Amino acid sequence: MKRMVCLGILTLAAVFTMAATYEARQPHATLVVHRVADNLYMLANDPAEQGMRSGGNTAVFVMSSGVTLVDTKIFGYGPDILAEVRKITDKPITTIINTHTHYDHSGGNVEFPDTVDFVVHENTLAQMSRATCESVTNCDAFKGEHAKYLPKTTYADQMSLFSGQDRIDLYYFGRGHTDGDTFVVFRNARTVHAGDMFARKGLPFLDVANGNGSALEFGETLKKAVAGIRNVDTVIPGHNDEPLVWNDLVNYAGFYNDLVDTAKAGQTAGRSVDQVVSSYSVPSRYSDFVAEPDRLRATVQYIFDGQ
Repeated sequence: MKRMVCLGILTLAAVFTMAATYEARQPHATLVVHRVADNLYMLANDPAEQGMRSGGNTAVFVMSSGVTLVDTKIFGYGPDILAEVRKITDKPITTIINTHTHYDHSGGNVEFPDTVDFVVHENTLAQMSRATCESVTNCDAFKGEHAKYLPKTTYADQMSLFSGQDRIDLYYFGRGHTDGDTFVVFRNARTVHAGDMFARKGLPFLDVANGNGSALEFGETLKKAVAGIRNVDTVIPGHNDEPLVWNDLVNYAGFYNDLVDTAKAGQTAGRSVDQVVSSYSVPSRYSDFVAEPDRLRATVQYIFDGQ
């Protein structure tokens, strides 16, 4: 019996070792650097590669006395981000802002020095601090010895970091992708990092089940962002492979809210989710946006459910 137990333990150990070795051998996705302004860069993915790749887009903002990052991609890409930063500047990374809690935007946090000032919306801190969570929320990453990476700096509605040409403004306009999405505005660069409130020119993933996101409030939050953010020309999206422009965000708000209105009208008229989905087509004025079938159905269902 003891021999069988030992063999079982050895077999499991071998499996875990093989899995770890296999994972370690997986090639990392290529990071593509876009220069957005003189001191602002976007670390995106190579459009030739498929899938999640490195995760969400990272902003690199070179300030007078250090570097601020926005989002840190999937765990394992911290060293890749640092390598790209070192090609740009020798200044230390002093601040990391997470647009929200998801693993593909905060996964690399624990790969940076714990002396970094991590900054998030107060609801995002609550998500990161949950006792238990599913992998997408990434709260397990901040347990035990990694609790020191939980953000110490939070805000409720709006906050400014630094001053002069280094000024960064943080805005929270309400629930949407999650309940803690931050819009990060680099004032001097006239640029906003929108996170997954504007991931790409398609319907959003709405983390209603685990992140307290809302299909109904997503559209209202976009409207508030468009009305509340001033003097911005460029948008760093959550996942799009290239930077976008302010008018893309304006049109995204129109595209999404048109779908909300269509779904509500269909429900009022007594139509089913299937009927609304099957008859929907992207309006011609938003022809550069895509309504993926699975996300279209999920969004309409959430709206019908009042979520």
